[in-house]
Amino acid sequence: MLFNVYYLNFSKVYEIKMMLSNIIKTDESVETNQGDTIDAELQAKMGTKFLKLFNAEVGSDIKSGSSDSQKVLENFKVTMTKSLILSEVMEKCKTVSSSFDSITEGQLIQIDNVSLSLENEMELRTVKMFSNGSFKGMRLPEAGGLDINNLFNSMFKDYSYKLKGEIKDSDEKVLIKIPLTFESEFENLYNVDDLFIGNVSLIGIYKGKTKINGLKNSFEFFQELGQVSDSDSEVHNSQYSAPKVVKLKSEDDGVDYNYIDLLAIVHVIKSKSDETEAKPKKAPRKKDTE
Repeated sequence: MLFNVYYLNFSKVYEIKMMLSNIIKTDESVETNQGDTIDAELQAKMGTKFLKLFNAEVGSDIKSGSSDSQKVLENFKVTMTKSLILSEVMEKCKTVSSSFDSITEGQLIQIDNVSLSLENEMELRTVKMFSNGSFKGMRLPEAGGLDINNLFNSMFKDYSYKLKGEIKDSDEKVLIKIPLTFESEFENLYNVDDLFIGNVSLIGIYKGKTKINGLKNSFEFFQELGQVSDSDSEVHNSQYSAPKVVKLKSEDDGVDYNYIDLLAIVHVIKSKSDETEAKPKKAPRKKDTE
């Protein structure tokens, strides 16, 4: 199967691949023998009336042949890529088409035709602005010269993209998250916006049902903590409104989502050979019988 990788948690995939088989091919040698050999043996035993005249039996063994053997040794360098390692893991996945009724927790699964949407888009854009070094070198004198950039980096260490997925022709909904790494979370120069064009396939481990607000991180914790601190203050300045915690888009929908511990997001590529195999073969035409 051909596929293009959008996102890959390579450390997880590599560990699972090693559990399946810890042998990785690095070199390959092909030995080719070319030759033309004829080895024919003819045995004939004749006992005819004519031969009986001599009271004899004739037996003959005939071998004829020619042989020409050539040995060719070809060496190939095999490059083990991320996609090849992922493909070995995908072979062990159970495909989910519409329902999760037969899927147990801990099952390695592949879900095709999933449409993704970002749940924490407004919050994410803000975090991206802080994480790209916009406040590098800025310090708070009243906090003893605290470096704001280092503060935000430590706060966002466990921050992640929160994505909701809907499966084509199914009422089931899935929930995944992708850790924010401050560098490049996605493969092949893709970004998060590329995930929302068309349908993708998810590779991961099924973790059961959860609400969408069950995915917490340090940034949300400090947001809620700041809101509680402001509400408990005895003195309020009327010209400032209390900060609001940014909610996820579907936080109050009450839906139980199927949470997937994500290994990879891929897009399955259809080749010309796949289309040929998909075409049904025509039945042979029956001849008219009189």
